Amino acid sequence: MNKVFTLLLAISTTLVAGNAVAADKINVLLPQRNANEAIAPFLAAKYLGYLDQEGIDVTYLLVAGSNEVAIQVASGNALIGWASPAQAVIAMQEGAAASLDLQYFSSVEYRNIWSISVPANSAIHAVAELKGKRIGVTALGSAGMNYGKAYLREAGLDPDRDVTFVPIGAGAQAMAAIKQKVVDAIVFWETANVTFAIAGTPVRQLPIDKKLALLPDVSLLATRDTIKKQPKLLIGFGRALAKGLDFCLANRPACVLLTWKVHPESKPTEGTPEQKLERGLKMISTLDGWTDEQLGDKRAEFIESRWSELSDFLLQGGQISKPVPASRMFTREFVDEINNYDHAKIVKQAKDFDLKSLQ
Repeated sequence: MNKVFTLLLAISTTLVAGNAVAADKINVLLPQRNANEAIAPFLAAKYLGYLDQEGIDVTYLLVAGSNEVAIQVASGNALIGWASPAQAVIAMQEGAAASLDLQYFSSVEYRNIWSISVPANSAIHAVAELKGKRIGVTALGSAGMNYGKAYLREAGLDPDRDVTFVPIGAGAQAMAAIKQKVVDAIVFWETANVTFAIAGTPVRQLPIDKKLALLPDVSLLATRDTIKKQPKLLIGFGRALAKGLDFCLANRPACVLLTWKVHPESKPTEGTPEQKLERGLKMISTLDGWTDEQLGDKRAEFIESRWSELSDFLLQGGQISKPVPASRMFTREFVDEINNYDHAKIVKQAKDFDLKSLQ
């Protein structure tokens, strides 16, 4: 266990004056090795005092990925986790070899963060054109393999015969593989692709079937025991995060600057102030996937049909042996309470916010 927690990075923020009553202290796990603008709503929830209003004192911990988040939450090392549902749902199926007693209680990302992409100047414009090509993934056991194979099958290709998957790692190692044409395409997550573009290695997403593009992704989970016994904490955290999202959508530059203030290491070191802000705004553009047009400004809501599509996706890929019911994957019992706040008030706060206070 000590080895696991050497990977954790405690995120410290400047707190607004707390309530007289002692706050509940909890750990929340985020599936990122490094802090960046993509987690700005979490940081805003704490920095702007929304968590204080709920009587919650949060320590954010960064881990290597969603699988680690799910395992650590199930083991009791954190109350809440922000995790991609694919691996967690696999562990929810009846008779799972490595069963985890988890359930999602607040939906966050409404579109699939995984894409199949090619270098921006590539002559390839459709997934079907990847026959005979090499596709880069972080590792052969990564989630990228599952999504990549699904995209290939949907395009009429046999992922085991028609392409070659190549492990290329992440970060600079992956960018080198793209530049040196070690691979013809990659299956990576959204913020990684944005990072590649900012670093001068832009990639272009290939079109995929809409039902695959709209698979639900990184959302809030907890153990079913926590959901039963500590609803107030879960509702409070979900509501604070929803406020943080509202604030960031209404004032994106503020949330870029807020991220840099809390985590100076996340601020670009090169370029003019305008260029640095532009890069931050590119990363924060990933928040567009945290909303869905059919929900308006309602937060945390689950779109059941898409979660059923996720179960079908895992079934077709052989990751589960039978469908996982929606009622097992998530609960809607907290959604209305999470939305019990004045959205317009948060938007006004964001629009009136003094950016100079963050500089």
